[in-house]
Amino acid sequence: MKSIRFRALLLALCLLLPVCAAAADALSITDDAGRTVTIGKPAGRIVLTDGMGLVGLAAIARDPVGLLAGWNRARLDADALAAFRRKVPAIDAVPDIGELRSGPAAVEALIALQPDLVVLDPYDNRAGVAIRQLEAAGIAVAVLALTPSLRDAEPASGLRRLSVLIGREAEGRAFSDFVGSRLERIRARLAGLGEAGRPLVLLEAHAGRGACCLVAGAGQGIGDFVGFVGGRNLGADLVPGMAGQISPEYALAAGPAVYIGTGGAYMKAAGGLTVAPSYSAEQARASLEKALRRPGLAQTPAASSGRAHGLWHALAISGINIVAIEAMARWVHPERFADVDPAETLAEIDRRFLAVPLTGTMWVDLAPAGGEAGP
Repeated sequence: MKSIRFRALLLALCLLLPVCAAAADALSITDDAGRTVTIGKPAGRIVLTDGMGLVGLAAIARDPVGLLAGWNRARLDADALAAFRRKVPAIDAVPDIGELRSGPAAVEALIALQPDLVVLDPYDNRAGVAIRQLEAAGIAVAVLALTPSLRDAEPASGLRRLSVLIGREAEGRAFSDFVGSRLERIRARLAGLGEAGRPLVLLEAHAGRGACCLVAGAGQGIGDFVGFVGGRNLGADLVPGMAGQISPEYALAAGPAVYIGTGGAYMKAAGGLTVAPSYSAEQARASLEKALRRPGLAQTPAASSGRAHGLWHALAISGINIVAIEAMARWVHPERFADVDPAETLAEIDRRFLAVPLTGTMWVDLAPAGGEAGP
């Protein structure tokens, strides 16, 4: 009798072993919406609802395009897309899902791509019905910001968690540690900085398109960078959201000590700031000079002293935005960050992490004496 019971127990254990092994191999994270996301094996087919997330994915995966089952191509900057296309022409064959939409047809189209994982930008988290339908079809859904945020307790948190789901946790940890070390260097350099030592910074998003100025607000996106690097963001107390318009008269009266405009190739048609890899440093600088000739800016201390700069907008909202943050640190406190070279940081990211290196003009100064345009 004991022998029979033992054999029965042994048989039960044998039957359970595959289940236990599968559970042990499962990959699990908590996403930005507080949801537990678990998949049985590393995701090999991913859908990105924010195309800019491809830059971050390229920092933790050697074949980011090969992982794509579909994506929202429109959200990836044209110059960044061109870099990927040069390295991996097959990117043009990846299905473009466009903006995420709810409804049976849209969800069925996503399911037809047979992804293992759909990565939702936090902006798309409102599509609750679509999320439930995808999960009911056996497709994992993770809400993750793939752009490192200064508000996260862990640098590059979204990318690190994504690295778990694609079986690249070591790569995700290495990149997160790299970003964290660069951010800590900035914090250390600003230790003891009082309020009086923080210059007023006018950060204009999509600069040169119309009258001055669409300024960055506080608490969302690139506006937070100014405070982090030791400046005072002119728009922080004026704009409750991501960005808002101020008048030329207000900009002039405020008297910003530093001006930073963002732009890209997409601004050419509007006659705005064209700081982008597809433009030379001279062309980018000319567009910066033009933007500064608008009423409200030409007479500011920032313009008259030459402390005016242009930044590729896509760099600031990408997975490698630490490069943009370092550039801003040099502009706001050149005396404290004279030895911090964002070009060297970008070169190291290209060498150690990015599967598709990004090169070309990514930032520019008003005058060459302040430092040449970015690589």
